[in-house]
Amino acid sequence: MSRLIAVPVGQGDAFYLESRSSSVLIDGGRSRSGFASIFETATRAPGVDVAVCTHNDADHANGILGFLEAGMRCGEVWLPGRWLGALPNVLKPFVEVFVDLAKSVAQVPAPAGGKQQDGSELSAIEEYAEGLGDSVNQARSNEQGPPVGEDGWPDSYVKMLEQAEPWETWATHWLWTLEDWLRLESAYQPCRHLGPWHAQLLWSAIEAASRIRAIAMEAFHHGVPIRWFEFDVTASSGGTPALPLLPLNARPVARVSPLVGPLIAWLALTVWNKESLVFWCPPTDEHGGVLFTADSDLARISLPRELADAVATAPHHGSESNAQAYSAIGKAVGTVAQSIMWVRSDGRYRSRPGQTYLSLPSPRFCTLCRSPSSSKQAVHFVAHGGVWKPIATRQCHCR
Repeated sequence: MSRLIAVPVGQGDAFYLESRSSSVLIDGGRSRSGFASIFETATRAPGVDVAVCTHNDADHANGILGFLEAGMRCGEVWLPGRWLGALPNVLKPFVEVFVDLAKSVAQVPAPAGGKQQDGSELSAIEEYAEGLGDSVNQARSNEQGPPVGEDGWPDSYVKMLEQAEPWETWATHWLWTLEDWLRLESAYQPCRHLGPWHAQLLWSAIEAASRIRAIAMEAFHHGVPIRWFEFDVTASSGGTPALPLLPLNARPVARVSPLVGPLIAWLALTVWNKESLVFWCPPTDEHGGVLFTADSDLARISLPRELADAVATAPHHGSESNAQAYSAIGKAVGTVAQSIMWVRSDGRYRSRPGQTYLSLPSPRFCTLCRSPSSSKQAVHFVAHGGVWKPIATRQCHCR
């Protein structure tokens, strides 16, 4: 029997898909220490064949880190390929990475202040990434780095992973030398004079670097193979899938794409919602299709034509800033778009879900509706006769 469960994390996305042949976890919400317990309670599963992190937002990536730290069974981890190019830089000691990022931040001009379509403020690192756009992609080196091994690691990375110390150790100030303190102070001083936006950008970049290195180190030391997927909207996923999921805007990585430009720009794009990896589970005789949109707006992505009777995750938790995703799906499938069931995972926010999500004619389900009387639920779907059916799950009553 196939199951699809929206795991009721406190904030963010976490979805579990199980069929006769495989089990997959897509993202893990914001909680690092509590996710493994929430996952076990919601799914009654000891682990998964594949754990996927769609992008480097805390409310998607932290739970994947907690899942690995808890020692849950995991056959593979699928990660964005951009992380692979950044790893040699972020595996360095904390002080070296801090100094590198602080010097770069001091050279970034402060923007006027950005808003999303739903009126909410963009974070500093999101605003910086929006300003970069595709410029870093266009500047990508034509040179190819070392090949990726069967376990997902280039040979040249193994020594770095073995020698890297957790940054939690570096955060204990009594281990720092006077030289470390002086380097930190010297690097941060220009950012302090620039104001709070630059300080937020710096610390957000450090957090992004910390998540990448921590997830990589946990997978490496637990012996979990990595499969990397390079963001590419021109990638084709045609043919019979040999994997439980098909990437719709990415291609598997065979060789490292070296980092081009400053590390802070590379890190900002790992957080950027527009580079969220989108995956499709095609329908079978056993179950209907499932579209995992993460925080993508689905721009320029070639969507499958088999979306009738599928379940789709609400892009960016139903945010109005991703409203164009719904029209993209409508254009792809036409009138049968009404047969799609939507599932939204989130905490409680006044701005989400947006009006476009609320106006959809299709059935909708939330782990937490915006109504003050609503309580958190795990959203359960079970496949009967190849069609998904909600089980013991209330429909969305957001207003």
